[in-house]
Amino acid sequence: MLTVGEILHTAREKKNLTLKQASEDTRIQTKYLKAAEENNWSLFSSRVYIAGILRTYAQYLDVDPMKALAYFRREYDKNEKHIDFKKRVPSLNLLPETKKILIGISVVVALFFAVYFGYQIKRYLSPPDVALVSPTKDHFLNVERITLVGKTEPEAIVTIFGNEVYVDEEGQFTFDIPLEKGKNPVDIKVVGANGRETIINKEFVRE
Repeated sequence: MLTVGEILHTAREKKNLTLKQASEDTRIQTKYLKAAEENNWSLFSSRVYIAGILRTYAQYLDVDPMKALAYFRREYDKNEKHIDFKKRVPSLNLLPETKKILIGISVVVALFFAVYFGYQIKRYLSPPDVALVSPTKDHFLNVERITLVGKTEPEAIVTIFGNEVYVDEEGQFTFDIPLEKGKNPVDIKVVGANGRETIINKEFVRE
């Protein structure tokens, strides 16, 4: 008696297709296509699952899906008591290549969050970064006043000589410093949004 597995196997061979080719085209794992051609229904999880695979595979091989399902039902009804389905639903679409892609995506996402949270933790625990943009030299000749320009976090609080200095949206701040002859020490205190502070001690010399 002709079986649905024999019908599918014959149709595939007429098209000169390998199980691997059919698997790649239908996105159904090779072992399930092979099981269908061998009428090995115990490899599947349920009758509904088998019907879905048979319909897809039959259409792919230009076999009437209704005919394939009719042959399957006849054989299934005859041997139903002897079929021991797997408890877990097999992964229809997860071919080895697909699994590798999904694993790769998961790893990338995990690394992204690890880096992101690591950066946030570091930012929370670290004192604010401060860079002095101007002046670029420490010694001046006959200069009575200089303008100090720095850059830090926009949320930071900058204090120079006990005076709080305005910090713009880009984190830049400026402060005019009068220079007396000789050494002029300047202490710049910057407190970040996390409460951590950075202190820069500068010394400008007027000759």
